[in-house]
Amino acid sequence: MNPEIKNSLKELGFKENEIKIYLAATELGEATASQIAKKASLPRTTAISLLLKLEENHYLSTHKYKGTTYFWIESPKILKESFESKIAIAEKLDSILTDVYHSESDFPFAKVYDSKQSIKKFIEKTLLNLKKKSTIYTIDNPHAGNYDKIFPDDYGKTLAELKNKKQIITHTLVPYGSYKMINPDKLKRQNFVIRELPPTINYPSSLWIIDDMVVHFSGKYPFIVAINHRLITDSLRSVYQFLWDAGKSVI
Repeated sequence: MNPEIKNSLKELGFKENEIKIYLAATELGEATASQIAKKASLPRTTAISLLLKLEENHYLSTHKYKGTTYFWIESPKILKESFESKIAIAEKLDSILTDVYHSESDFPFAKVYDSKQSIKKFIEKTLLNLKKKSTIYTIDNPHAGNYDKIFPDDYGKTLAELKNKKQIITHTLVPYGSYKMINPDKLKRQNFVIRELPPTINYPSSLWIIDDMVVHFSGKYPFIVAINHRLITDSLRSVYQFLWDAGKSVI
């Protein structure tokens, strides 16, 4: 038995006797269970059980002639096609299960979005799922221009309309002395409450606290890291409240 073939089949999940049967059938081409069992040096009953399992997995086919069942192995390409199909199913499941993974436990869940399209979809989905009159707590830096690097101005207006429709309030902390840099039109679009951070604190990225989720956002290079966990969120919300109380009220 070729060691490389044997090891490769093991990597694909084949067990020892399954490998013997598979290779015996491959070498014989069309053969009966008895012939395959003899070549594989296995009992006939064991061979039949394994042959039926391989047939179930579409690795071989059968036909009857004059009352005798014959087995023949499918092209080795079926191995590749089978696992490509399983990979496609696994990728689909990964996408579907992401939203329910540990959804009812205290296990933290984090996900990274690193393209403009995925960031836009994440923000839209997050805002749509928020309850009416929710409050979003943020730390932002107008000088960093994080949002301008991701969203065109008309898209920002669309998001503002969505927040206004759901009556969402945004509490925002900005670096000391940076309030004057904020575009007044943006302030008119949404329900903002803004304070400036103490002078010694700089924050070049953006932080959002939304329900049970903490989000770090940067426009250089564009990425979002979203962490879902009640304890982490409550802990950072407590720190946020301390900074809010220590900040300077501007609006």
